[in-house]
Amino acid sequence: MTEREAPPKPLYDPVSGFAPAALVTGPNGAVGRAVCRELVQNGYRVLGLARNADAEARLPYAVVAVMGDVRDPVRWEAAIHRADVVIHTAIPHGPPGPKDRAYAEREAEDVAGILDGLATVVRRQKKRFVHTASAILFEPNADGWVTEGNALSEGRGYGIRQRKVYSVLTKHRKKGLKAITMCPCFVYGPGGWFEKSVLDPMSRGESRMIGDGAQTMHYVEASDLARAYRLALEHGLDGEDYLIGDDKPTTHGEFTRLAAREMGAPPPVSVPEEDLIPLLGDWGLEAMTTCPQVDSTRARERLGWTPQYRTVEEGMPVVVRGYKWRHTYGTQAEPFRIVAERSWT
Repeated sequence: MTEREAPPKPLYDPVSGFAPAALVTGPNGAVGRAVCRELVQNGYRVLGLARNADAEARLPYAVVAVMGDVRDPVRWEAAIHRADVVIHTAIPHGPPGPKDRAYAEREAEDVAGILDGLATVVRRQKKRFVHTASAILFEPNADGWVTEGNALSEGRGYGIRQRKVYSVLTKHRKKGLKAITMCPCFVYGPGGWFEKSVLDPMSRGESRMIGDGAQTMHYVEASDLARAYRLALEHGLDGEDYLIGDDKPTTHGEFTRLAAREMGAPPPVSVPEEDLIPLLGDWGLEAMTTCPQVDSTRARERLGWTPQYRTVEEGMPVVVRGYKWRHTYGTQAEPFRIVAERSWT
């Protein structure tokens, strides 16, 4: 390993006499919610960007609302000034329906524009910045694996968005933005695509998988990813990117069959890919089935990160148990579920 510059002083210092403040965009999303929870549990003051009263009401436990639109950060720049770090997890989602490559290009321009505006304000306020990308930012090698040293994506699936957005981040880094990029593979946990597309249908007895399920995929459980974010704040080096994935890639079919077993749902029915194109679009289907195998050695060695749930076989039962708990007792029971889970493990 080459000589590294010393990392900045950790934000969280128990002897400093104050708790650092993190401002999280997208705090109600699958990644943002997990990051908020991790930071709150580890002594941080957490601010969450909320677009309206409904979003404010859904903020995670102990997160203080900052009212504002991620597209207009100048209006909430005062909150950025009060924070020590801004963690950007918000990703706008377009309407349902088929999506082609032209749509993906327009979406990439939109997401890049949001990042450009936010990074401009964060840089002006001289704050640290944590950006959320994904593992598809990098082009896989001949064996299907990615490391942070690989070339940038050629544009398959979500790579079309990542390469465009990353060029904006690079521009701001050259101008002095102190930024870390987190690059997870597919994230499963409360909320997001996993509940909406996998668990919710299974709760109605509808279990489906794409094609024969043989597509190689890589996953990481949401709370494990959130811990990587915290460790990046405390030990990461500004300017670095960190790939995050659990210990063992799997396939789309194995993942879906495991979820169905834990949910007590019927085994998933195979839906031919050609039948899904009218529903998802050719690019939409490509995005859902394109995922490299992730080498997270850098995060493990430099951040001290290891996943608690090393495989989907370890993480899926816990995630499904949490899903059933929330659907039985409601989201207000979440703080009590945290205590209960700690007592069981």
